[in-house]
Formats: sequence, structure tokens, C-alpha cells
Amino acid sequence: MAADSKTLKRAITEAFAPVVYPGDNNITRCPYNCTECRRMATFFKGKTSTGYTLEELREHHVALSLFTPEAFHFFLPAFMLISLDGYERGDVIPDAIRFHFEYSHEMQGHFVVRMSKFSAAQRKTIIDYLIYMEGQGAGSAEHAIGMLSEESAYV
Repeated sequence: MAADSKTLKRAITEAFAPVVYPGDNNITRCPYNCTECRRMATFFKGKTSTGYTLEELREHHVALSLFTPEAFHFFLPAFMLISLDGYERGDVIPDAIRFHFEYSHEMQGHFVVRMSKFSAAQRKTIIDYLIYMEGQGAGSAEHAIGMLSEESAYV
């Protein structure tokens, strides 16, 4: 487990460095062309996985639910990194991240596809992040950590 936020930031950056940009037309995929999906796709279109402010990602945290699996994989580190510095002000971000690693029967297919994108090193880094955030006062991540630890079901 990462001992402090500096070590954890380095681990996140290294684990996700190989992940490539999903493409301008693969950020969200909404069959209804809804306003919120278009807004998220427009905001993240052509952007890197770093360089955001806490306020920007807090305002756009719903994107975690709307991203394609490839975009989720690419942009997740931005949300993780920013929340390490701003937990008090950005408490919605760790909860939103944790939610996406908690399996639900209703989202079974989507969950499996998203999980299949993560390498063992990335899953370990996400677990370390969740444990660190629990130590900072975020909600319990026990279920999410359990799901991330069960790699054989998702690779």
C-alpha cells in the first residue's frame, strides 16, 4: 500500500501511463444523444488525463458514469489524482470512484467490460487509492476492494 499521497500519486501516474486517449468519438456513447452526455464528451474531448482543477472534475464527476470503458480507463487517474489533494472540498469524487468498482447485478455486463480494461498493477493502485481515501475519512471501500482483488473474473 502507498504510504502517503506523494507516493500514491507517483504509483497512479506510472500504472496508467500506458493508457491511450480513447478518441474524440469514444468518450461517451449515448443512444439518445442526451444533453449531459454531449456536455461531458465536449468537455473531455481532446484532453489529456491530467491538468484539471478540483472544481472542474467535481462539476464533471457524473462523467464517470457516462464514459465509455476506454474513456473511463483513460480519465480515471485524473479524478484519483485531484481528489488526493482536495478531499475536504472534493468528497463527491472518491465516492463516485468507489461506486464504479462496486458490482451490482443490474450493471453486470458494463461492470465486467470496464474491469477488463485494468491491468493487475492498475487494480492494485486503485485499491491503494481506496484504502488511502478511507484513511482520510471517505466511506468504506471494502466491497470495491474485494471486487478489484478478484482479478480472475475480469481478465
